[in-house]
Amino acid sequence: MSRPRRVFAWIWAGILGLSLWTAGIPPAFAHASLLSTFPEDGAVLQEAPTQVRLVFNEPVQLTQLQVLDGNGQVLPLENLVSRGEAPQGDLPRGIPAGVYLVSWRAISADSHPVSGSFVFQVGTADPELVQAVRAAQVRKRDPLHWPLVGVRWGIYLGSLFVVGVLGWWRLVRGRSSVLGANGIELSDKAWAFVAAWLTLSLTLVAFGLHLAQLYPYLNGQKLLSVMLSPYGWGTGLRLVGLGILIWACEGGPRWANGLGSVAVIGSFLPIGHALTSEYPAGTMALLGLHLAGSAFWLGGLWGVERLLSRLRQRDGVLEWTSQSAGVIQRFSDVATWAVPGLVLAGVGMGGIHRGWDWEHPYGQYLWAKLLLVLMIVGLGAHNKLRLLPALREGVWSAGRSLRQIVRLELVGLVLVLALTSFLVAQAPPGQGAGPACQETLSWPEGSLRLQILPCRPGNNRIQVEVKGIPAQELSLEFDLPARGIPPLRRQALPREPGQFEVEDVLLPLAGEWQLKVRLLVSDFEERREQVRLRVEDR
Repeated sequence: MSRPRRVFAWIWAGILGLSLWTAGIPPAFAHASLLSTFPEDGAVLQEAPTQVRLVFNEPVQLTQLQVLDGNGQVLPLENLVSRGEAPQGDLPRGIPAGVYLVSWRAISADSHPVSGSFVFQVGTADPELVQAVRAAQVRKRDPLHWPLVGVRWGIYLGSLFVVGVLGWWRLVRGRSSVLGANGIELSDKAWAFVAAWLTLSLTLVAFGLHLAQLYPYLNGQKLLSVMLSPYGWGTGLRLVGLGILIWACEGGPRWANGLGSVAVIGSFLPIGHALTSEYPAGTMALLGLHLAGSAFWLGGLWGVERLLSRLRQRDGVLEWTSQSAGVIQRFSDVATWAVPGLVLAGVGMGGIHRGWDWEHPYGQYLWAKLLLVLMIVGLGAHNKLRLLPALREGVWSAGRSLRQIVRLELVGLVLVLALTSFLVAQAPPGQGAGPACQETLSWPEGSLRLQILPCRPGNNRIQVEVKGIPAQELSLEFDLPARGIPPLRRQALPREPGQFEVEDVLLPLAGEWQLKVRLLVSDFEERREQVRLRVEDR
């Protein structure tokens, strides 16, 4: 096997390996996190509850809250509060003994739909019946999730392709009579026209699937609420931008390319993780740079491939115009700073989302995306340093190899966008559990990792993981001396070895809380530490 063929074989093997790895990443689809419920999941109550309440880490808008009895009948709810961090509804008085299923759907602050269910019992416990109800709910997983992932991938690919071809690529190649004579300009418009119409259609399909996810029964008021949400505004802006780009393909003025491209790129900014990040304005700016750079990369590679497809040789010598070579060189020069810029913007967004945690599915997708992008960057560097100089000298084999690598880069970018469609369906570690306070305590024989969720005034959940120490009991003492809050003490036994959890810890005020940690190791041995954690009123 020749050396170039071995190189291509190794590159394809790397891409295949990354694809197989990401296929095994477990999903974590929630964006707003459900912190607690009343009644608790699996609770057995001797007296009938009067209310159903959900507590989230961020404000949500409920689109469905149903309580079903053992016969599948829906109980009417009164005084329903559907917005905020703690939506709730009043149950009928004196509901009879039995098993009840609570199912809910909501729109999180980043416009993504979330849903779930929990079970409680009134009267005598019946574990077998509870298990049967839960098993039935597991079989009812959202059937629209994977279609939406596929449609979202098509929208990303189509949007960036149209913007890249009509905006960046036409800007890079300039007014080239030779390129126009070769039919490339007409090809630009034809491909962009088809891609814009397909992307517009997929955007409408995604909007319909989104509505179906949120509302089992849709009416005009619910439709209007979605259209006025950030998701609705973003979808509308994308449709307008694609319409302008279609007009540009049909002979519209040159400025329509720029206006439509800005509208399409801008349509992604108010939707998703950027809106709910810790620094939304900065995250949106980075996202805009990331998307613009990605469009340039995709559209430019496509244009370069179209140029290279017209390569001809005579007696082993490349027939090549200086004008065409100049276009490819300009693209390479701009890509030298544009591609690192988009990579740095993506790394910055990952840092803001605290998304580089390898143990979290979001972090695994993010690392896979970064590795694949770096592989493509390596191919581009090889093109610039080795193949382009040989191409300018008229070496036919250089032009042929360059075209093969450009095609490989295009395949890699399509896979990167596929990873992105999975990535945006994951909750970043910095958002999925709220603005958590975290602290790690270390001893020679082990460590303790403590996390407070959502780390806001009100009820919080404390999660503690102990490694290397056979902990028997955990004691926590909270106090806020600056505000005169007396010590609050809570104790917990391990749910499983090394895992502790304390629910409903009331931290009434924002401020810098002192936390005393006491870890009982044996009847004669314990570990004590004191830390400070800041609870912020967000």
